[in-house]
Amino acid sequence: MAKRGGKLVIETFASRALRGNPLRDPHLRRVPVWLPPSYPDGGPYPVLYLLVGFTGTGMMHLDRAPWVEPIDERLNRLAAAGKLRDAIVVMPDCWTRYGGSQYLDSSATGRYETHVVKELVPWIDGRYRTR
Repeated sequence: MAKRGGKLVIETFASRALRGNPLRDPHLRRVPVWLPPSYPDGGPYPVLYLLVGFTGTGMMHLDRAPWVEPIDERLNRLAAAGKLRDAIVVMPDCWTRYGGSQYLDSSATGRYETHVVKELVPWIDGRYRTR
């Protein structure tokens, strides 16, 4: 019997740290969250935070393009093959108006480290069965 795939949830997270940032980038962020196939019945789960490179957004991990396997499909394939242990995968959005992702606090762009570490991580921990 084949294992069923995981579930992809697109959350909208309201960041207090990004509200009123110097670049006027949105404080409401779309955050993809992949839940493993066992999620409805299991847990708690470790959490992996998948950070995109400088010119990307968290949602770009899900892009459907020729010759590119979107991350949710890759996670489903690896889970079904038994090559991925059960975990929750979170893809934060730290895109700035300058065209890149930021993961540190900066007076020039905003409080992105605070957004991820002090806001998003505890929010995910409160919303999902994490360890």
